[in-house]
Amino acid sequence: MTAENTKRTQCEVFSRSMGFIRPVSNFNVGKYSEFCERKTFTEENSLTAGQRHSELMKKAA
Repeated sequence: MTAENTKRTQCEVFSRSMGFIRPVSNFNVGKYSEFCERKTFTEENSLTAGQRHSELMKKAA
């Protein structure tokens, strides 16, 4: 395929905002800024991930 024969389809991203699932393209400037600052969940960073969980439980005691 050549570059002129390929077409890209815009992917619509949805996110939960104020209790509703809405397309990010419809967010106002403030909501979009908040969306961009969000952190993605990863198991390594979760509270239940092994050593990290143990360290936090020791601090809490």
